[in-house]
Amino acid sequence: MTSQGAGTLTAGRGNAEHGREGRISGYVLKVIRESTGMTQERFAELLGLDVTTVQGWESGRRPLMAISTGTYLSLRHWLLRLGVPSRLLFQLDMALEADRFVGHVLGTEPGKVRTEDHPLASWVITRPFTDLVAWPFTRTAPSAMAGTARGTGRRGPVATSPSLLPDERAHFFEHLKVVAERADTGRADGMLLRRQAHYVAGFDDTAETADWLTAMQRAEERRMSRAGGWTPSWAVVRSGAHSLARLGDREGLQHFIRVHLADEVCEVANLNYWAYWLGEVGEPQLADTFMIELRPDVWRGTELLRHLTGKLNSANPYLDVVAHTLWALVMLRPSTLDSQTMDALGNAAVRTLDEAIASAQSQRELEAVIYALRMIHRG
Repeated sequence: MTSQGAGTLTAGRGNAEHGREGRISGYVLKVIRESTGMTQERFAELLGLDVTTVQGWESGRRPLMAISTGTYLSLRHWLLRLGVPSRLLFQLDMALEADRFVGHVLGTEPGKVRTEDHPLASWVITRPFTDLVAWPFTRTAPSAMAGTARGTGRRGPVATSPSLLPDERAHFFEHLKVVAERADTGRADGMLLRRQAHYVAGFDDTAETADWLTAMQRAEERRMSRAGGWTPSWAVVRSGAHSLARLGDREGLQHFIRVHLADEVCEVANLNYWAYWLGEVGEPQLADTFMIELRPDVWRGTELLRHLTGKLNSANPYLDVVAHTLWALVMLRPSTLDSQTMDALGNAAVRTLDEAIASAQSQRELEAVIYALRMIHRG
């Protein structure tokens, strides 16, 4: 770099096997650059690079993953000194993980999948990672990046998200379906792979995938019914119900709440998963069994409460599980409530009841939440 008191960056080479994909991290870098108001030319000048290098990074033609670790850390430190918020740098780091996953999927033929080596079998994915992976398909920017770019005066059509070609998209979802079907259901990592491949495949909005998700959900329901209580199949059914709700089938999610959240162990498992998904559980988890092994008192619940309150609206396909989880959280952890959160939750609950969209069970639970808030306020 030629300013900010830093040295010039050199675009080194990294491991080709892991560095073939770079569209998501490149697009995140583009958003970060535009958030500073800089053109590619000015950005390259300050970094001490040719503008074609920056263009290659942002387009994914020269993947960020292919540069050396030292070069990437220099870039990251320079962005931090430039005033880029740490939340955006975290998105850039996570985008590299997303690119690694997408590269693995696109680089592996569905018929040659080795499920034991699959990235989705190695850790319990989080919301930031999933939002980035889903971005090319949903065209919805991760919440941490929404409204970030300022723009730099360019004219003409501008891409609003990373993108995959139609054949790449078809390959991506076919790969995930094969993985979900072939996963070893006798192993914890196999069930984790089955659940997560099933869930990510749900970002395909075709009728074919909707039918496949429905068939998979029925098969997993049968598997779960033979065991009873919490099992890894419970986690698969939970994710499947959410996928189907996103595609318009709210009855499946209502059935899951009514039938599979009927005991305390499963109720706590649901809360633990939400807390991990939203980052209140900081340690990465390697298997879905954390849902029943984790003590609920290790996470605070304030971020979970804030998030769920903001999602309490009739347009949300997950409305019923949001209402139910809020009810369970208030009953289990009333200590998460302060005057500000109580006001926000109370107003959201009343508004949602007035909209009369929620299921009968959700309406009863929201009424119970409002009553509990009143009792806490009086006390």
